[in-house]
Amino acid sequence: LALGRGACAHYAPAPPHPAQFVADLDARRLPEKPAGVAWTGADLLSAALTRNPQIVEARAKRLAALAAARAAKSPPGPSLTLTAEYANEAPHWGYSGAGDIPLDYGARRSVRITTANLQALQAFYDYGEAIWNVRTALEKARGDSIAANAELKLADESVAVRRERASRIERRVAAGQDARAVAIVARTDLIAAQRRRGAAIGRQGAAAADLAKALGVAPEAVRGMNLGTMGAPEIIMLTEIATWRRDAALSRGDVLRAVADYDIAENALRLEIANQYPAISLGPGYNYDHGVTKLPFSLSLALPPWDLNRRAIAQAEAVRTAAGRSLELAQANALAAVDSTHAAFLTAWNDESRTFSQDLPTVMDAERRAKASADAGEADRVDELAARGATLDVRLNLVDAQHAELSARTD
Repeated sequence: LALGRGACAHYAPAPPHPAQFVADLDARRLPEKPAGVAWTGADLLSAALTRNPQIVEARAKRLAALAAARAAKSPPGPSLTLTAEYANEAPHWGYSGAGDIPLDYGARRSVRITTANLQALQAFYDYGEAIWNVRTALEKARGDSIAANAELKLADESVAVRRERASRIERRVAAGQDARAVAIVARTDLIAAQRRRGAAIGRQGAAAADLAKALGVAPEAVRGMNLGTMGAPEIIMLTEIATWRRDAALSRGDVLRAVADYDIAENALRLEIANQYPAISLGPGYNYDHGVTKLPFSLSLALPPWDLNRRAIAQAEAVRTAAGRSLELAQANALAAVDSTHAAFLTAWNDESRTFSQDLPTVMDAERRAKASADAGEADRVDELAARGATLDVRLNLVDAQHAELSARTD
């Protein structure tokens, strides 16, 4: 006992420091990128792996589950009872020691170890799901930021064009060349452009906050990051949707976790069936009974309940059935998610393609014609500004369509 106590681990307190975490989070910085080099999705994920609290927590829970799986392999410890008694006869003292050694074998041991291993597997799935969720959040925040930057740039130009047009129309109204209603319409267009610019600024700030959250840093650390620009519509192999549906129904994190839940329920049923039979433990002992030495040996049986564990078995079977239904629900949700996102992607991609290939060339041609007419003195600059404003509106619509397509692609 003394040697065993000397080898025991000792408690060491490790209290958390919430205030220190806040200071550490605010002090975190990202690696510097050379001028003109944009952050890629892989760069962002690499930076998030060691900083994002969600990933760090999932990694810690994974390590805790692995430690629990190792601990499950240890058999239950024996018990020892020491007794002394005094009698008014010679010799006066008697001593006894009795042990109880549970036998760790069969279904009870295998179920305990298998359940712990399945829980460790679930923690691994959760770890992978946390990384995947952060990766998705990074892609969404990156797309939101790129779209907001592009939208804000176009919105600034749209405000400037409409302000100049409204000013020109006001001068024409003052000169009696146009009706007051025309100036009101121009002023209304300017107000709408200013509101869109304000909304773009809000979306830019929200995207920066989302990006900082996914990276595990303060918003100040992501300001000014070069995340790239919007590009032309990319073609995606929509013919692979059947393969994607099958893969989602078999390998998504929530589906794999539901499979592990079913296996855990299956093991719980095996344990309840094993509990129909007595649990056996050995009890070696030593007695010194007032001068007589005895070496007793006992065999203990922990008997099942009076109903031979039938109710517990029925409960475990019901839990297993419910776990099977939960697995089917997870697969149904996976298939529905792929189908709905596929439909959203098709809508966004078609809208983006139509705007890029039809609407934009049309308004750009109209703008060129209006500019040529104004340069030739055949039309007023007000018409040219109106055509320029229409082009900017279509470009803003294209940014919205590209943003929707990026979000659907990420999903």
